[in-house]
Amino acid sequence: MTMLWCWLAAFALTIAPQDKNAGRRDATADQGPPQVLNITCYPDRVVFDGVGEVATQNPLATALGRAGPGTRILVQSGDYPAFAIGYGKPSPWNAQTGGGNANSPVLIEGQGEVWIRAGKASDTIGISQAVPNGWFTFKNLKIACGYRAGIFFNADGGKSTHAGFRFWDCDVIGGWDHLTQTGQKSKWGVWGSGIAAFEFRGATRRALVQDVRWEHGFYLQNLKGDVLIENVDATRLGRTFCQITARSKEGPAGVGTVTIRNCKIADVGISSGDNYKGGSALTFAGRHRGDIVVEKNVFRAGFAPALRALTREGSPYGTSALVAWDRGAGEANGLLLLRDNDFEMAQGCGDRPLVSLGGCREIRMEGKNRFVSGGQQPALAIDPLDDDGNLANTLVGSLAVSNETVVRGRVMRRGEEIELRSLFARAR
Repeated sequence: MTMLWCWLAAFALTIAPQDKNAGRRDATADQGPPQVLNITCYPDRVVFDGVGEVATQNPLATALGRAGPGTRILVQSGDYPAFAIGYGKPSPWNAQTGGGNANSPVLIEGQGEVWIRAGKASDTIGISQAVPNGWFTFKNLKIACGYRAGIFFNADGGKSTHAGFRFWDCDVIGGWDHLTQTGQKSKWGVWGSGIAAFEFRGATRRALVQDVRWEHGFYLQNLKGDVLIENVDATRLGRTFCQITARSKEGPAGVGTVTIRNCKIADVGISSGDNYKGGSALTFAGRHRGDIVVEKNVFRAGFAPALRALTREGSPYGTSALVAWDRGAGEANGLLLLRDNDFEMAQGCGDRPLVSLGGCREIRMEGKNRFVSGGQQPALAIDPLDDDGNLANTLVGSLAVSNETVVRGRVMRRGEEIELRSLFARAR
């Protein structure tokens, strides 16, 4: 088989005939080629177990085009181009597949060192629901960000749900050097709207999210179900490690339990475009009606001497560890649970309270949380005031604080300094 004929065969595996309803096609309406349960990808070809081998310019899109519930795709070491799932427009980089289901997801597993590189694509892995799909597990992949995102879940005003996308032992690498201002100009690590049953976790090792130029490691909007971010090391991000929003103009209020556990976060909010003040490492910005669990995480800022130069003149390095608020919109978050976290700024660092809490129906601090400010700003602010002296958020509905909580720095409530022990084992 000639190379041209191989490529055409591969193209046929991934592309359904174009028609005026392509963007609205049901996942089951056009089954396409028969499903293959065991597939092996190489940088220049795909081997379908029991079917044969085809050459292709986009092995992952080609393989996913033949995937269904229970399919196992083994990806051999090497570099692979960007790909997408579920966009309506047929293309060699876009797999039109329904994916798996909750009991039998599609598995895409790297063997050795596997890089997925964006090239000129805006996103390295793009997900749409124009052709409904879900339930994919990605394992052991290195995802080099495109100029927009490493992983991008398309938004459609809250109409669709992206369900069952799991990333285990995967790294998202932005490729930007904030010190030299050189490298890949990435905007987000993971951007997602309407996601549910989502996981990004280190399962057998620690996952990485690092060196994003402009904005957030995770920017998640209007969630439709549970989210787990666990065992992740994150550093040198333009804005936050994780920002969760649910703006009314972008869809319904968020639901589901958000769990951020055992993550190590260092030196975020250092985008030059934000004057090196790109927000708090963990930001929960209102209208998420489910629970938010922040457990056993470590935050550090200002302990890397070289990075301390990244700040505007006359302002201390770094921003803060965590903020919960509702932007004064009167639509609070649900329960925020902080358990056994360790947040610390180096001395002389920080331009706002290390932990600022407002706009939540309920806040519980359990176990031994440790909050250490850089000296100038409060370590803990509850129901903070804005610059005009007014409440910045809806008041916290109830508050319970473990007497194991350790705070080094001022504790403020509604603009007044208080004693930490006045909060112990009490509810408001």
